Amino acid sequence: MIDGILLIDKEVGITSYDAIRKLKKVLEKGQKIGHGGTLDPFASGLLLVLLGKATKLMERIHSLEKEYVVKGEFGFSTDTQDITGKVLEKNTLIPTIDDIKKVVKESFLGNISQIPPMYSAKKVNGKKAYELARMGESVELKPKEVFIKEFEILQYEYPKIECRIVCSSGTYVRTLIHDLGISLGTYATAKELRRTCIGEFNISNALSSKDIKDGLEKYVIDIFKVNEILENE
Repeated sequence: MIDGILLIDKEVGITSYDAIRKLKKVLEKGQKIGHGGTLDPFASGLLLVLLGKATKLMERIHSLEKEYVVKGEFGFSTDTQDITGKVLEKNTLIPTIDDIKKVVKESFLGNISQIPPMYSAKKVNGKKAYELARMGESVELKPKEVFIKEFEILQYEYPKIECRIVCSSGTYVRTLIHDLGISLGTYATAKELRRTCIGEFNISNALSSKDIKDGLEKYVIDIFKVNEILENE
C-alpha cells in the first residue's frame, strides 16, 4: 500500500470524485484514498489525493491557503455565478482598471464576508445547496468570513478580466468575481477557474487526470516528505 500524496491536475468537465474513481482502478485493491479539497466540474487544476497514512492529514491539508487563476467577464450574471449557469441580469457599464483596483483594495483583501452561491456543496438541513436549487427551492445561505491574502489583476480588457487570487480554504472564487461586479455597479461572471497551488504544493508538479494509469508510484510524494513540507507551512 502507498502512503503519501499524489498531485493531480484535474481536467475541466469531470468531478473530483471522477478523478478518484480513475485512480481506484489502477491502485491496489484496498488502498486507502481521499482528497484535500473538491473542485467543481467547471474548474480545473490542483487536486491533492491523499493515500494510506496521508489520509490522516486531511484536516491539515484542507486548512492550507489556495491559489487560483480566474478569468471573468463583465456585463452579465448567472444563477451559478459561472459560465455554466442561466443568465439572470445584464448591464453595459464599463469599469475602468483604476475603479477595479480601488474596489479590490478597499473591499476584497483581508478578512471579508461572502455569501456562498446557491449552486454550491454547502449543506442546508442535511442537503447540498445545489440539490435544493435544482429542485427549485430558495434557500438563504448565511455569510461566511474568508481571508483574501492576494487579489492581483493579471489582465483587463473590457469585458474580460483575469485575476490571481490567494485565499483561505472555503473561499468561493466565482463569488468573488460576482461580488466584484456588484461592487462596481455592474455584473461579472467567472468563465474559467484554475487552482494552481495548495500551500506549497504546485500544479507544475501534478499529473494530468487524463494520464492516470498504472505506475503512478513514481509520482507520489512520500509521507515523510509531506510531513516535512507541512512543518514548513
